[in-house]
Amino acid sequence: MKQDFFKKFVQKAAQENEQKLNAEKRKNHFKDLGRRGGLKKKSDPQLTRIISFRMTESAYQIELKKAEKVKLKLSTFARMVYHGKVLKIDEFKTDEILLEYGNNFKRIKNLLRHREWNVFSNKKKIIVEIEEIIELIRQHLYSKMNEKNK
Repeated sequence: MKQDFFKKFVQKAAQENEQKLNAEKRKNHFKDLGRRGGLKKKSDPQLTRIISFRMTESAYQIELKKAEKVKLKLSTFARMVYHGKVLKIDEFKTDEILLEYGNNFKRIKNLLRHREWNVFSNKKKIIVEIEEIIELIRQHLYSKMNEKNK
């Protein structure tokens, strides 16, 4: 009887220990995957070094406004300024605006093609000019892309 009790006790302890180990493995597995699971954590070198400097309150407020303007945190913005990458953000904004203008010109051109706009006598001339503008915008954006790729 004592041996049966002892065997059951040892088996139960072994099972509990195995469950704890499985739970720990599962926990570590999800820790490797990240908080929400799915993708693994980035293996890129993490930002570990700190550079700090002092600035006046007015300079700080100016830089904070600039960072908010490009929708970045101040530390990220300062890092980009340090590496000289801030100008690329501004270039993207001008490209974005040009794309938006191009889309609007296409919409205007499509509207002019409808029968309702037959009132205009110079409708064809307007459509040709809009097409030229769209082509110029497209050429400008593609030339910028080609320059970046070289």
